[in-house]
Amino acid sequence: MVAAIRLLFHLLFAPGPLLPSIPLTAPHEFTTLIDHRRVQTLEKYELSILETLAPGDQVAQSYSDLVLTNMLRGKKVMHLRDQQAFAYLPGHTMVVPPNLKMLIDFPEASDETPTQCVALAIDRLQVIDTVNYLNAFYPRTDGEPWHLSLSQHAFYNNEEITALIIKLVRIGFDGSQNKDMLADFAVKELLLRLMQLQRLHLTEHNTAVLASSNRFAHTLQYIKENLAQKISVEELSTQACMSQANFFRAFKQEFGLSPIDYIIKARMRLAKRCLQNLAISITEICFKAGFSNLAYFTRMFRRLEHMTPTEYRAISQGHA
Repeated sequence: MVAAIRLLFHLLFAPGPLLPSIPLTAPHEFTTLIDHRRVQTLEKYELSILETLAPGDQVAQSYSDLVLTNMLRGKKVMHLRDQQAFAYLPGHTMVVPPNLKMLIDFPEASDETPTQCVALAIDRLQVIDTVNYLNAFYPRTDGEPWHLSLSQHAFYNNEEITALIIKLVRIGFDGSQNKDMLADFAVKELLLRLMQLQRLHLTEHNTAVLASSNRFAHTLQYIKENLAQKISVEELSTQACMSQANFFRAFKQEFGLSPIDYIIKARMRLAKRCLQNLAISITEICFKAGFSNLAYFTRMFRRLEHMTPTEYRAISQGHA
């Protein structure tokens, strides 16, 4: 039973197969069992790897600079201001503004199931320079300026952002003489992808309000209402009143992923919600979420969630 629980924990919380993991600190090198830190200072940034090997509750944490954090292993439960507590899992990214007071629980941390998180501190001027550069040379298609929100903290899994943060860790802890330059390029891409993801979340959460005035909000609303049906890029471009090529390019610039990738992720979110209802069979969920056959649905679910629908259902019901 214990072995089965550990296997399911690994499937749920370990970094995905497309993302290489960062080795843990050797046990004898830990100076504390909660939030042990390895720090590497670059010219414009500071990288920290935080690891925890023991359970803990209400551990206070804050940063004096803007920090981007990304979970690599394990599970934390985050308490931010008056927001409802939420699970912080591998692949999740947070934008932590200066002096934001956080209380963190480590409910499952142990030698066998450690938590590991990367924190990247960025000088505010670097953010401003990147935003100004994008607005000058790569303006958004709707005319609104690029902007990094400091009030939108938490995001769902994003493999591209996680891969960039892992890349930055490797650059930072490498002995290369060019690491400051390489880190600068990687951070600029990271900031761009974060702004695209923030824009996607903002549009998703306001489709009903924006659908009549924003072509992409209308597109997302259309996708949401037709997930069980076959949806083509040609169909979406018609909804947006754009040519297929221009729509594909503008959608990817706006949100950082292609329309087809977005549809797959939206279907996966719907499937995960349905899997928590034991009255609906997995085959029914497959077709309800718009997948054409069960084998393809299972394969895509495993690729994106790193487990099968059956394993996800068991864990969500607490039947490990």
